[in-house]
Amino acid sequence: MNEINMSELAKMMLQWELAQRKADEIKEAIQDTVLQIGKTQTVGNVRASYSAGRKSYDYKEAAYDHPMVGRATIELFTTTPVPTIDWRGICKHVGIDDVPFTQSEPRVTVKLV
Repeated sequence: MNEINMSELAKMMLQWELAQRKADEIKEAIQDTVLQIGKTQTVGNVRASYSAGRKSYDYKEAAYDHPMVGRATIELFTTTPVPTIDWRGICKHVGIDDVPFTQSEPRVTVKLV
């Protein structure tokens, strides 16, 4: 069995900590730069994937008090056995194009490919 050398283990762990901190700094610099570029970058086996953020539409907000949406339309887009209203379907049905939405912040992920 190999004998455990505690001082060698401690030395390796400290080396790993320093290397990880340096790698994290480099990763953050890559992410900041790719956010400014606004486009995914691939160099060698490293890919920094840019995402502009996801939109989340609020169809209920758009359709709820809309003059083209009546009780019959809501019933048409309500499912059973658990009543669920398809607000997106209602918006498409009556031609509501101006649907409010939220959008998450742009982000970048860095990984080896």
